[in-house]
Amino acid sequence: MKRIKKYYFLLLYLVRLPLNIIKKNEIHRTTRISDNNKISGSHIGKYCYIACNTVMNNVDIGNYCSIASAVQIGGMEHSYWWNSTSTFLSEQCISDKRTKIGYDVWIAAGAIIKQGVTIGDGSVIGAMSFVNKDVPPNSIVFGNPAKVYKERLNPETFKKLVESKFWLEEPSAAKKILDSIQ
Repeated sequence: MKRIKKYYFLLLYLVRLPLNIIKKNEIHRTTRISDNNKISGSHIGKYCYIACNTVMNNVDIGNYCSIASAVQIGGMEHSYWWNSTSTFLSEQCISDKRTKIGYDVWIAAGAIIKQGVTIGDGSVIGAMSFVNKDVPPNSIVFGNPAKVYKERLNPETFKKLVESKFWLEEPSAAKKILDSIQ
């Protein structure tokens, strides 16, 4: 009976293991990655959070970024101009463009960011948005296709944040800098 219990708990443990496929990446040790993600060829900075069910391909992410669940960033373009779009039949897929996410960016649930797009520092991408063009720093964007709704912070405050470079600091020092900016 003890033997059955032992294997039963082992089986339960193995079934609950999260599935993360992470290939050829540089991920800072302070970054937290949730379950069931596919991340390939990406560089992820310090103190980021990546929720579950996210797919990233060839992405550079700055420090202090928050990425919600079911987000797709980068990815390969299929060869729609050729006779077949299948990756088994065509080797002409475009996958070398890198997608860049600045510092202190929040990407809400279900957003899709196409390969080669740059998201500026301090920006917010709304839930379920389709981003196919660059996003300026300090912007709130949403929609399909995503459009700039407004600036996130007033320009003076954002300028102080950029000059402070708080995103290069450890959390305790960064919090002090953020608290000092009015």
